[in-house]
Parts: sequence; C-alpha cells; structure tokens
Amino acid sequence: MYKFLQSIPDKLARVTSGRKLISEIDGLRFFAILPVLIQHLNERFERNTSIDFINPGGDTFANFLAYRGFLGVYIFFVISGFILALPFASYHLASGKKIGIGQYFWRRLTRLEPPYIFWISIFFLVYIFQRHVSFFEYLPHYFANITYTHAIFYGVWSPFNPPTWTLEIEIQFYILAPFLSYLFFTIRKKGLRRALNIVFILVLMLVQQYFKWYMPPFSLSILGHLHYFLVGFMLADLYTCDWALIRKSRIYDFVALISLVGLIGLWSWGFEFINRLAVVICLFVFFIAAFKGDLINRLITSRWIMAIGGMCYTIYLIHLPFAEFFIVFSKHLTLTRYYTINLLLQLCLFIPIVLALSAVFFLCFEKPFMDKNWPSTIVRRVYSIWKKG
Repeated sequence: MYKFLQSIPDKLARVTSGRKLISEIDGLRFFAILPVLIQHLNERFERNTSIDFINPGGDTFANFLAYRGFLGVYIFFVISGFILALPFASYHLASGKKIGIGQYFWRRLTRLEPPYIFWISIFFLVYIFQRHVSFFEYLPHYFANITYTHAIFYGVWSPFNPPTWTLEIEIQFYILAPFLSYLFFTIRKKGLRRALNIVFILVLMLVQQYFKWYMPPFSLSILGHLHYFLVGFMLADLYTCDWALIRKSRIYDFVALISLVGLIGLWSWGFEFINRLAVVICLFVFFIAAFKGDLINRLITSRWIMAIGGMCYTIYLIHLPFAEFFIVFSKHLTLTRYYTINLLLQLCLFIPIVLALSAVFFLCFEKPFMDKNWPSTIVRRVYSIWKKG
C-alpha cells in the first residue's frame, strides 16, 4: 500500500510535450486551486445549512478567509500569462526556438478542448434531467459554452458549470498572447520594454476603474482581467533575462508570507483602485518569492503539491457541480454550533473526495490529451483497425 501511495504523484505527473517542466508552476497551481475549492464549498454550505450557529458564518474570520478564494483565479491568470509568454520571450530575447502560430493554436485546441467538451456535455445533460427543463431551450447555452462564448452572448456565467467563465477569459488571452508578445518582446531595450509593460498595466487598471470594467458584464471578459496576465508577462521577461541574478534566500520565505497576508488583507469586493493595485504588486512579489525562497520553494515543489497542481484543470472543471451534489448529503452534518468548526468538517470531507475523483478523471480524460501527438496516434490506430477489418 505504501509503495502504491508513493507512486501516485508519478502517475499524475503532467506531460509537457518536450518542454522543460517548471516545477514551481505546478506548485503555484495548487495554491490557486485550493482557495477556489474552499470558497465554492463555503458558499454552498452557508447557503444550504440549517444549523443555528452561535456566530453566523458571515461574522467569522473563517468566512472572511474563504471568500478570498477568488484570489486563486488571479493566480491562475498570472500563471497563464507567464506560461504563454515564456516561449515567445525565449525566442525574441534569448535566441530560443521559434513558435509557429498555427502550432501554438493547434496545441491549445487539442490539449484543452477534448476534456472541456466532455465535461460540459455531461453537466449539460445532468442539468436538463435534474431541472426538468427543455433540451432545445438550453442547447444554445451549451453551444456557447463549448465554444467559450457564453459570457459574450449571454452576459452571465454558464448555468451548467459557472466557473467556466474564467476559462473563457483564458481563451481570449490565448488569442491575444502572440500579438502582445510581439508588442513587448521585440523591444530590445530591457528598461523600455518593462517600463512599457508597467505603464500598460497602470493605464489599463485606470481605464477599468473609470468605466467599472471590474463589474459584470465586462468582468466576465478579458477587459476586466488583462492586467493579471501582463504581470505574468513581466515575470516571463525576468525569468528569461535576469532569473540567475536573483539568488535564492530564506528572506524570500518571509517575503512570500508578507505578500500572502497582503493579498488576503488588501483584496476588497469594493474594488478600490489602491487595493487592486496592491493586489497586483503582491501577486508579482509572491511569484518571485515562490521561486526564490527556501522553505516556500521546497513546499510548492514537493511531489504531492505538484501532482495536485498539475491536475488543476480537471479539478476546476468538476469541483463546483460536485460541490452542489456533495452539500445535499453533507449539510446536515454537525459537530458544534460554531460555524468555523463545521466548515472545517465540510472541507475535510469534500477536499479529499474531490481530489480523489479528479485524479481518476485526470488520468482518463485529461492526461491522454497532453500528448501533442494524440490526434495522429488515434488516426493511425483507426486506420490500422480498418485495414485489419
């Protein structure tokens, strides 16, 4: 049994299509998905429980922390900005391999779309049968969902799987990334290039503030979140050009802790500009500290943390529908009349189950599509079967 448990992280290791695996990124994905899980379960527990609490959930520090789970989405956006910018930065700034635009888009289509279509189809059918609504009435929502255009056409998130609004934003950025990379990384002067990035972020945030793009429907599009991806661009610039100059130090462990406290304490649903700007700065600092700290780096590059972070796409796709199902049975469980203790009980049950399910689904419906050659492999197998028949 011990050997089996030890082998699980290796079985869940991602396929990187020949590129070097950046261990810290999978670890940071763990830091992104965990608060999202906590927030979404907390919302459903608070909404469905019948327990008469001594202290209502909204008055507890645990509830305050849980509602900061939205910061996990911003961490995902910064990661995407970093990962998508890195090959372009390497090509323009460090004589790396040229990225073909056709190959770039084809890879994202074959990597992300199959598991996405599978799960949206499942949740669409479940929604139809569970709610007893018209199949044809919601079919346009389904097609909008699988083409990542639901927020564009309907101005709200998907009825089948609400968190997919962030994936629609990711797709919008995938389209923009090659053009933004050309804009920034063809500038040879380092100072000018980075100054342009900073100015771009500040101007964008000011425009967002003035026009309130941080509110729906604009917040459901790239207009409300592009600055987080550009933080990833800045990190990719540093990683390509100056990473070796930043030495690892335990001081960065302290910096990581301070930046996390800053993220939690400064984020506000009031969307004040100074708070939003502080969150961007804290995200930037936290990412550097995660790479360059001692203890924090060892934590996020540990095998289990990386394994969970590596399957975050599957976790993200299935966790909220499962939370809705889970809370139907768990909402009656109670230890005390204290909200925090009961929330911890819910999380201790929910998180291991959703991770176990995600591991199975990851191996079945996501990892096979990480192989960039899977379309041609399937064609060869089908042809071989046909020829034998």
